[in-house]
Amino acid sequence: MRRTYMSIMFKEMNTEQVQRYMEFMIPSYAENVSSNTGVPKEAALHDAKTQLHTLLAEENRKKDQYIGYIFCAEKEANVGVIWYNTQKERDRIFIYHIYIEEAFRKMGYASAALTHMEEAAKHEGIGNLALNVFAANEAAQHLYKRLGYETASMMKTKKL
Repeated sequence: MRRTYMSIMFKEMNTEQVQRYMEFMIPSYAENVSSNTGVPKEAALHDAKTQLHTLLAEENRKKDQYIGYIFCAEKEANVGVIWYNTQKERDRIFIYHIYIEEAFRKMGYASAALTHMEEAAKHEGIGNLALNVFAANEAAQHLYKRLGYETASMMKTKKL
C-alpha cells in the first residue's frame, strides 16, 4: 500500500558504515555493469573496485559529497541508502545511488526519498537532479518517469 506522506530523513554514514556499504555495492554494481553493457565480469569488478574506492575514499569525500541512510521516522528504521554529489557549478545534484532494502520496496520510500532530495535541492538553490539508471531496471525507470525525470542521454550496445 502506497502512502502519500512519510517522514524521511537522511542520516550520514560514518567511515565503518561506508566500508560495509562498499562491500555490498562493489559486486552489485559490477554485476549490473556486466549484465547491462557486456563488459566481462572480471573487468567490471576491477573497474567497480577502482571507481568506488576512489570516490568513497575518506580523503575524497568532500563536503559536497554525501552518503547516508534513508531513515523512516514511522518505522524507526533505515530503509535504504542514498549517495549523491552536489555540483553547484552545474546547478545539479547527481545521485550516484539510491537503494531501498528489499523488505521496504513498493511502499513509497524511494518516492519519499527523492521528494525529500528535491525539496533540499530547492532549498539550496539547486535547479536539477540527475542520475543514471540501467536499462534492465524497469522498476526504477517507471519510478523516475512518474516523478518527472526525463531521459538526457542513452548508451546503446549490440551483442555480437
